[in-house]
Amino acid sequence: MMTGAKQMRCGGCGVDTFRLFTAERTTRIAVECMGCRSVSYIEPAPATLKIEWDDNADGKLTVF
Repeated sequence: MMTGAKQMRCGGCGVDTFRLFTAERTTRIAVECMGCRSVSYIEPAPATLKIEWDDNADGKLTVF
């Protein structure tokens, strides 16, 4: 087991055994519960970057 990780279970039946499949090539992963056969999807979302400046900053970033 991975340190600090929590084991996941099916929200429907509570089983902790799953099968994983590729769905739509590499954009989605289908996760099938081995108990009730319900399917969930894992899909990456694009990351966003938000930059804010403090009230006392002049709003400039510099690379040295």
